[in-house]
Amino acid sequence: MPNNRLKRQKLSLFSLLLLVLFTYPFIAMADKPVLVKGIPLLYLYLFTVWVLAIVVLFTIATRRNKDQHE
Repeated sequence: MPNNRLKRQKLSLFSLLLLVLFTYPFIAMADKPVLVKGIPLLYLYLFTVWVLAIVVLFTIATRRNKDQHE
């Protein structure tokens, strides 16, 4: 059961990080009239954070303890 507790703590901490990344100061830093390979910087920021969030959440959710396999 300690693994479940640790997993919940990681998910909670990551949720707080996502909340911070989607707040005004960070969105305002990306809201510039700049194009990166034809894509507005704000769209690129939002999409990148969103995709990284999915990858990290998937990794946390599917990671198993090494002791469970042995």
